[in-house]
Amino acid sequence: MTISDPNDLLSGAFADLESGNMNAGPESENTDSESKSEIQNEYSVRVASLDDSMMLESIEREAFPGMTPVTRIERDLTRQNALYLVSIREWRPDEQELGPRFAIATQAEKEDVSFTARFKRKLDRYILDRVTHPKLPPEYIAGFIGLWFVLDEAHVVIIGTRQNDLRKGLGELLLISALEQAVENDSRVVTLEVRQSNEPAIELYKKYGFQEIGLRRRYYSDNGEHAVIMTTPPIQSDDYQLQFSTLAGQHADKWGWALRPGYAGPDLSEVETPEVEPESEEPIAETSGEEEEKIEMPEAELDTETDAKSSDESEANLQEEVEPEVEPASDEDSEAESTERTS
Repeated sequence: MTISDPNDLLSGAFADLESGNMNAGPESENTDSESKSEIQNEYSVRVASLDDSMMLESIEREAFPGMTPVTRIERDLTRQNALYLVSIREWRPDEQELGPRFAIATQAEKEDVSFTARFKRKLDRYILDRVTHPKLPPEYIAGFIGLWFVLDEAHVVIIGTRQNDLRKGLGELLLISALEQAVENDSRVVTLEVRQSNEPAIELYKKYGFQEIGLRRRYYSDNGEHAVIMTTPPIQSDDYQLQFSTLAGQHADKWGWALRPGYAGPDLSEVETPEVEPESEEPIAETSGEEEEKIEMPEAELDTETDAKSSDESEANLQEEVEPEVEPASDEDSEAESTERTS
């Protein structure tokens, strides 16, 4: 029994896991393409810091344009029971040339051609950026996920990505990282809320073992939509970990492996290297004087090659976020969702 499942409604979900019925996604997903599991993804994941707050708030506005931000990201980044993870890559030269305020603006703000918007961009670039220069994160942030840890649960508060970075496997990568950190934190289960209409997100969550256990009626303030409550089986169990490892491997096959907290890359230590047989030694003739012959052995040289990384784009959009916040203690505390808010 958990906070989110006081009546133990998940017994059926646990039975599915134990019987091996947990959805592992399309089995033929990567059958027609070469595995990229040994190629490093352009994106990686790290723990967010306070320096990231401005960009995270911008991503929140972009991912959830119809809702008033209520996550209080800057405050969450200092909470002892909260953890935010960000998907990052290196900045590209053209992304900072128009100034830091433009770099962290939403896509809609960048594309707005109205007089007011154009005037604001010029004011930001030529005056405000020089007076009060916003501190950009060291890397470009494409998306993020927020977790709250409450007793034996990890609760997904928010997950969202930039519009330009959709369909790159980042939403699933963030979910994988969040589940790994929940295991590291000794959480028993992971919970979240997702809009009832967000079928792609619900399917992705089900793929990772989440089960629907309830409904929060009129949960979202923007349109009164219901939220589906979803919870995983025990994530520390051997059965779940086996299924999870398979899914994480499938993601790496499709998108390449990604550096993230607790994961530094695939173990390639078992890759065979060519053996070099030492040249046969000729017998050394004895010398009558003080002279000795020295035989130098040639050093073996090993060449390694890396395959060029190819791009592959196709993945369901995943974003979610929370609504009204209350201190973490009850179900209506934190929230998360995909391509929308996990209130």
